[in-house]
Amino acid sequence: MALLLWTVPGVSWALAADSGGAYDSWKFNVGGDERFRTEYRNDFDLKDTVKDNATWFYNRLRLNVKAAYSDEYLNDKLVVFMEGLDARASDNKDFKGANAQKDDFDLHQGYVKAINVADSGVDIKLGRQEFQYGAGRLIAAPTWLNRVRSFDGGVVRYVKNGFSADLLLGYEVLYDTHKFNMAREENFLTGSYFSYQKNNIAPLLEWYYLDYTDIRGTTDTHRQTIGGRVKATIAPETMLDIEVPYQFGNQAGQDKYIHAYAAHADLARTFSSVMWKPKLALAYDQASGDKNATDGTSHTFVPLYQTTHDPYGLLDIVRWQNIRNPELGVTFYPTDKWSFTPQVDWFWLDNRHDAWYSSSGTVTRAATAADINSFLGTEISIRSVYDLTSNIKLEGGYAHLYTGKYLRSTAGGDDPINWVYTQMIVKF
Repeated sequence: MALLLWTVPGVSWALAADSGGAYDSWKFNVGGDERFRTEYRNDFDLKDTVKDNATWFYNRLRLNVKAAYSDEYLNDKLVVFMEGLDARASDNKDFKGANAQKDDFDLHQGYVKAINVADSGVDIKLGRQEFQYGAGRLIAAPTWLNRVRSFDGGVVRYVKNGFSADLLLGYEVLYDTHKFNMAREENFLTGSYFSYQKNNIAPLLEWYYLDYTDIRGTTDTHRQTIGGRVKATIAPETMLDIEVPYQFGNQAGQDKYIHAYAAHADLARTFSSVMWKPKLALAYDQASGDKNATDGTSHTFVPLYQTTHDPYGLLDIVRWQNIRNPELGVTFYPTDKWSFTPQVDWFWLDNRHDAWYSSSGTVTRAATAADINSFLGTEISIRSVYDLTSNIKLEGGYAHLYTGKYLRSTAGGDDPINWVYTQMIVKF
């Protein structure tokens, strides 16, 4: 079946069966995608004396089947969706991180969705599913890594006249390479997410309350996040996007309270009358860090289930946690099918007494002296995307990190980083 779908991209079929009514019917569709990526990494450990430079390959296959029951107006009323995911990565003795990109074919999504129950405007979705909200800065199902995040849980959504309200509960599914992937009961997310947009060109308003709980023992955490987002056209071809969340709660029982914040702002202007229709984008991200780890209060913002690629440079060396990140980029469109984006990112720690956190949230490095400079470095990058067909997308890019004073004055190396990748995605 996989060979057939690969050989004939875009193959799908629909089978209709009379359900007993005059017009109602079931439809069945099969689809998926396959992605191939190759990467070359140079000095990602910031030490050119250690042998860790290598090229390796990734492959991810997703296959899904959807059964939808529709009414006489062809509106879906009930959806059953199943999706499997298989992730592969080439073995490399100099890079152990590739193991986190592997998983034998397993259930990625499997849910039932009832739509507009009893004409109430309420949808109910239960089972294993992806969560994706807003711009993905707090809740996302990022697809850059081979493994894609999903949750076991449910969402109740009310939609009417441009307004939507979601109540959600999810237990993150943990990957186990050789066993069936299961969710961890001690770690879960609850909350509500609201949005309003009168029409497609009107301002988008979002606000939310999210409650993250981790009860795995001595490091129990109860982290609550409230915030809002506004995205609007403020001038011809000019878009402004602002998001500000605030976190409170406690971690390690009642021994340490949480008070943290983050902020995002970006301004994008398209020049459609200029050759190649350039889109200029200026962005700034900040997330608070903690000045004193022993004072009973944590000021470190944690981005919950964030996206892990693009927002803070292409190298994925930071995330929305103890960071200040101005960004400048411009996207050119030489044709309708081809675009490329040169970009520059600058990275500072928000508080030099806190750690430098990787895109996965682990501590990359922590300063040991009070007078350490907080500048991590400058990343320059370029990315190109080409739609070969409606089903095949080609992508490639390069990024380089010029190391800053923080890396040169702390232990762990300060050599520059280089990275090159190419990628092909085939949808069917």
